[in-house]
Amino acid sequence: MSYIRYLCRRAAFAVLTAYLVVTLTFFVIASTVRLRLQQRLALASYGGASEEQLESIREGFVAARNLDTPIHERYVGWLVDVTTLDWGFSVAYRRPVIAVLDGRVQATLGYVLPGVALAVLAGVLLGLFAALAKDGPFDWSVRLTAYAVFGVPVFMLVIYLRYLASTGVVPLSLGRRALATTAVAASLLAGQVRFARAAALEQTGRAFVKMLRAKGADRYRLARHVLRNAAIPIVSLSTTELLAVLVLNIYIVEEVVGIRGLADASLRAIRTSDTALVIWTTLVVVLVGITASFLQDVLHGSLDPRIRSDTDHR
Repeated sequence: MSYIRYLCRRAAFAVLTAYLVVTLTFFVIASTVRLRLQQRLALASYGGASEEQLESIREGFVAARNLDTPIHERYVGWLVDVTTLDWGFSVAYRRPVIAVLDGRVQATLGYVLPGVALAVLAGVLLGLFAALAKDGPFDWSVRLTAYAVFGVPVFMLVIYLRYLASTGVVPLSLGRRALATTAVAASLLAGQVRFARAAALEQTGRAFVKMLRAKGADRYRLARHVLRNAAIPIVSLSTTELLAVLVLNIYIVEEVVGIRGLADASLRAIRTSDTALVIWTTLVVVLVGITASFLQDVLHGSLDPRIRSDTDHR
């Protein structure tokens, strides 16, 4: 039952964090909207607009954004709109923002999730066995390969993969999603190898590993015990880098590969000054980050019962 309480606390904290971000976004927008009005009036005045025209621009701007409504009422309405997915209208796509994002978020997750899973699985296994074979040929091979892949920019990696697929060097014909998945996995692999190897090396000198080696345990049994103890550091270290790298990489991957996903919509919104779409594509990325942090807490509580028991004692 303590784990259920722990999950409820972490879920409540994640929801509170999400609404805190939404609140900060509202007040940032509210503080800049007056500045935008002044800029628009200044441009109109510079263009020779009369006082009547300036007043008409001011009234239209205020009415369109409900600036004559008290700020606390606008804030409550903002929270209601966020909760009910009424996210405004996209000028660039001439559709509601939620309709623009519907399908695009799924398209982005369709290559991001498999890419992350592949990078984590391969990176942890390679890093773990490299640590158990420290300074051996396998260890050096894994480290050199990981660093080589880490040094290649994502857009160049996508271009190389596309070229290899077109020339037949790569036996499979890589579609856009497969190409994007491979690029995401390769861009994250080096970090996962590094974190997994470092966490495993901290465990290889401990007494239980020496005892297992003395008993003649094979490498797979050693790996299982080392991974069990190194899992928490790996999760803690890798989650932050995964999010940081992914936020940058999805923009590069979707632009180069041509996937119509979340990043593609965000880039178009920036080019066309579509304020509503810029705000919500950014907030979706932030909310995904909050969700990932919640999942990290869930894994921590599952891997280490001491974390949730400490929470119960507070």
